[in-house]
Amino acid sequence: MKSTLKNESTPGGRTFKVTITETYQRTVTIYESEMKEPTVEEAQRVAEDWWQDSQIELGTDDFQGVEFTGREDGEADV
Repeated sequence: MKSTLKNESTPGGRTFKVTITETYQRTVTIYESEMKEPTVEEAQRVAEDWWQDSQIELGTDDFQGVEFTGREDGEADV
């Protein structure tokens, strides 16, 4: 995968990997009439279907936080 970092050169020495994880969250309401059966599992399936079909698009208003996890290159992924 090609890096998208600005001012990138090819430095030497040890290398480190940093994983950046962004979290987005939104609560949606699913009505019984929108489900095959009125269960929590079915409501989750409906919401997932809507998300897969881009009927729900999470954006900047849904941003909850970011986490940075680093390790020295060559260490096992966690």
